[in-house]
This record gives sequence, structure tokens and C-alpha cells, in this order.
Amino acid sequence: MGGRGRPSPASRLPQETQQVTGGVRCSGWRASGVGRRASDKGQQRPYPHLVRLLIAGSSGLIGTALTASLERDGIEVRRLTRPESHVPGIPWDPASGKIPADALDGVDAVVNLAGRGIGEKRWSEGENRLLMESRTAPTRLLAEAVAARPQAQVLLNASAIGFYGDGGDRILDEGASPGRGPLAELCVAWEAATAAAAQAGSRVVLLRSGIVLSTAGGALGRLLAPFGPRWLSPYRWGLGGVVGRGTQYWSWITLHDEVRAIRHLLSSSLAGPVNLVSPNPVTHREFVKALGRALHRPTVMPIPRFVLRLVLGGALADALVLDGQRVVPSRLRSDGFRWNDLDLDAALGAALARP
Repeated sequence: MGGRGRPSPASRLPQETQQVTGGVRCSGWRASGVGRRASDKGQQRPYPHLVRLLIAGSSGLIGTALTASLERDGIEVRRLTRPESHVPGIPWDPASGKIPADALDGVDAVVNLAGRGIGEKRWSEGENRLLMESRTAPTRLLAEAVAARPQAQVLLNASAIGFYGDGGDRILDEGASPGRGPLAELCVAWEAATAAAAQAGSRVVLLRSGIVLSTAGGALGRLLAPFGPRWLSPYRWGLGGVVGRGTQYWSWITLHDEVRAIRHLLSSSLAGPVNLVSPNPVTHREFVKALGRALHRPTVMPIPRFVLRLVLGGALADALVLDGQRVVPSRLRSDGFRWNDLDLDAALGAALARP
């Protein structure tokens, strides 16, 4: 959190990036398709025109689930994979600034979920630089490739609600300005890296994801296992509680609805930022109470703020746990999307039941 008078992250970026960031805040982005009806609860809307997709970051938490969902419906998924990856796919090295010439041939859309995992390492200046480079370089490369290929007119690019910084109890929709802090700056630069595709007239969607409920990673994974293995989690032993003040908002979504929302947006006509969260944000205190109910454990022992900052690094602890965003999915809801998972207790119970 910066003091008064400090410039926002957007104002500290180059002028070209500032112009793109202005577009990211919904100014100048196409927003047609409002009112499109989604399928009934529990059913997946058909996507007859999608035949072949290119996905970067297909081996991550969201990418794995999205790829499986698409392939179950007979959609061909081409995977861009790093040289060190053991996953079959099209090898690419974003650091080289090159992408295989035929990677986008016959592709209907590109989904970019690539990026170093936030929270896998303790936050430091060096780690922050790696997080930035691992997102902006692949995004810029894919955006330029989409811009150069008329047949690939759609780019869905990952981002996060960390864009908004610490929002307090303000309700934040897609029109809210970027916040302060390293995670907000990361998201601003990440989104701005899509500029080439947007300027070429492609439909670019910025997936501002909230806390995806999974024990495999993200904020929930770190909350359950801040000190290493999950069996060491204080919450599993009834020794956990609120971290920090507890009034910070956590905007969440189940992995199932995250995948459904991405698939909805693949065939929607929305462009620009879209918040991928449940319509029911809760405070951290409410979230922890629901977690205790799901684990059948008490959550009455607060975890000191300084402990989490010591383990994760101050900036990472702030960004993932101690800061909050009360985010609403205004554009997704207006576009007709219907959530399957709206009850936090049921959602956490289902997430914790998975290995």
C-alpha cells in the first residue's frame, strides 16, 4: 500500500503501456454480447464453432482442468510446452522471442495461462522480476502471433484480481482503477502485453481470476499449508484462525466454474477485462469460519500477521492473504453466465474432498 501522492502503477509504466491500461479499464474495449443466455444450471453450453484451440500453460491448475474439459467435448487442444516439460505438445521458448510458425495454423482461439506460480517461492526482488518476465514475455509473443494471423481472432489471457490492489470494502467491478503494490503492477503489465492483438482488432479477453478453490495451489493452498506439507497445516489440527484483521475481502470461484466461465467467454463476444469470481465475496473471517466447518475443526487461534509475512515474504503475504478485494463479476453476469457453485461451504467441502 502506498501513501498519498504516490503515482499509481499505471502512471509509472511507459506511455504506450498507459494507453493500453486505459483500455483495460473498459475504455475503448468492445462490450457487445451483453444479455447472452448461458445454459441451465449443471449443463455446459455447446460450442459448435470451436474446433481447435492453442493453449499455453496447459499443465497448470486451471490449464489442466480446462484442457480436460475441452477434450471431453471433442475439441482439439494444441499445447505450447516449455523445452523442459514432459507434457506432449509444441515446444516453445518465450525467452527466445520465437513461436513455431505453424503453431496457430487452423486455430480458432488462443488461451494463454502461462506464468510462474505466485506463491511457489518466497517473495523477493529477484522472484518478483521472474514473475513479471514469465508473464509479459509469453503474453507479448502470443499477442503478436495472434495479430499476424487473421484466422486466430480471439485471445483469452490470464490475469488476476490482484490488479485492484487492496480495495478495502469498496465494491470493485471491471471499471475500477488499478491498485498499488507489486501484484497490481504485475497485473497491469501482464494485461498491457496483449496490446498487439487488441490493436490488430482481435477480440482480447483479460481473465481477472479470483481465489480459485483448490488445495493444489493458490491462496487456499498456501493458507492450508503455509509452512510446507499439508499435514503441517494449523487449520487441519484445529490450530488456525484469522490472519491479520480478518475484514479483508476474499473473492473466490470454484475450479469447475472457472473452467465453465473460460469456455463461456471463448464463444461470447465480450472483450476486455472480465472478473472471474463468484457473485458472493466474503470477508477473510467468514472464509476461515467456512474452512473450519469444512474441516470439522475450530478456527479460533489467530495466526499473527508477522508470521505469514516472515514465511511468504511481506509483499506476497500482503498480496495473497492480508490484502483484500471485494470484486463483483458484473460483465460475466450481464453476459448471461450462470454459476453452478454459489455456496462457499459446499464449495470448500468439495475442494477439500479432492486429493
